[in-house]
Amino acid sequence: MTSNIEQLKRLFREGRHADAIAACEAWCQREPANREARRLCATMHILTGQHARALELLRALRDPAREDAELLFNIGNCEKALQEFEAAATTFTCYTQAFPEDPAGWANLAECNFALDRFDEGLRLARLALEREPTLATELAASRVARGDQLQEAGQLSAAADHYGAALAMVPGDAATLKKATLCLLQANRGQEGIALCREILLSDPDNLTARLGAEWLLSRLVPLWHIPMMNEQERNQAFHDALQAAITPATTVLEIGTGSGLLAMMAARLGARQVVTCEAVPLIAQTARTIVARNGLADRVTVLAKPSAAVQVGTDLPAKADLLVHEIFSSELLGEHVLPAIEDAKARLLRAGGQILPAAASIMIALVGGDELARHVHVDASFGFDLRDFNAIHPRKRPLYREDLAPLLLSDAVEAFRFDFMKRSHFPAERKRIEMRATQAGQCHGVIQWIRIELGHGIVFENHPARRRAVSNWQHTIYGFEEPLALAEGAVVALKAWHDRARPWFDRAQ
Repeated sequence: MTSNIEQLKRLFREGRHADAIAACEAWCQREPANREARRLCATMHILTGQHARALELLRALRDPAREDAELLFNIGNCEKALQEFEAAATTFTCYTQAFPEDPAGWANLAECNFALDRFDEGLRLARLALEREPTLATELAASRVARGDQLQEAGQLSAAADHYGAALAMVPGDAATLKKATLCLLQANRGQEGIALCREILLSDPDNLTARLGAEWLLSRLVPLWHIPMMNEQERNQAFHDALQAAITPATTVLEIGTGSGLLAMMAARLGARQVVTCEAVPLIAQTARTIVARNGLADRVTVLAKPSAAVQVGTDLPAKADLLVHEIFSSELLGEHVLPAIEDAKARLLRAGGQILPAAASIMIALVGGDELARHVHVDASFGFDLRDFNAIHPRKRPLYREDLAPLLLSDAVEAFRFDFMKRSHFPAERKRIEMRATQAGQCHGVIQWIRIELGHGIVFENHPARRRAVSNWQHTIYGFEEPLALAEGAVVALKAWHDRARPWFDRAQ
């Protein structure tokens, strides 16, 4: 028997795999009780990737009453190779019970649980493997990263994030894996979990720069920087407060779209609304708003829903249609936060007939603009004797104006480019029009400056007019630059093309 086994092994090592396997299979047929022949045949099938046949041979050899470590381990590996993970998990459970000191058994059992998306159990088992052999951490983590990469490539971002997270639980300091995990979590709308992951790593490694920057990056994507200026903009907040005060009675049910910090919802509750329900699409912001509402003693009167308004249902989230719809999801250009679809949907589904909307209307305002200070930020001619004008062609013509100290010079009266009456209309299609603007003074015109005007009802209006500087503002002015500065004489007329696609406005000179 020994000579036959050695001959077959030599034949296999020489690369004559098919001949060796055929001869071994024939031997097994002649001597079905020959265990050594069957083991050798199974081994050769494993080495050539024929796991199904190997598994058949190995299972026939197994005696559960007298477990053989190598045999049982190979059965589990064949089941894994065939992606029969439940069966493999059962096999490796038997293996770890029979041979508890072998870390490879625990590691393979962990792998099976990861493959079955049982991540908590997988991590528990991985820790048992690492207790026996700490050097397995890198190997176990690499396996999870590889699987995460496969899933990420296939677009299964949430599953990929879970595998990256499992890898980080074993090798917390791996910067590349942390970057992959945070990106997948954000793209899978699980950014809050990404922040928690980074902060958990920082608890044990406060100087981990990747984790620190990762948490900040995720926060910047989930919580726009304009939130705090908005909370601190007294004039805007006073306008909303006064409008709420005029609209609310003790019988009023309020629905707010866009919770933010919860400021407007708390105003409504304090002003005596019967019930206030507010919804927020970003879970992290919604959770923080709940904390703020509770801190201010209004948790029994303000309900914060962690969902967009399109997902709010009457009878489930909202007991009945609201009497007052409050919204403040305007961008600096008015339309950028999907305000029109949100109001159209909420007015149709969530507001009772004859209910109020606050703000009741809003407008996109424009004026011709110039000024030497502004010019240096929107156009270049020459510097140090060099002609740099070609750079204007690649500089964005639409740009936010973050600085309140640039003193833009308005060269025309304000014009209402587009108006949206939320009370009178239920649908707002895209628009395109021609606007003629007359210069009220001479000067170099660099384009159009745009701002917003909101009508809150009851004669209350808020407008971030560029002629009035503010110490703090969450809405910026936007410049729509001309291709070249335009020299204007007083009284000159400039024709503009103006349009919006329901999400963004645009302004340009008409030809």
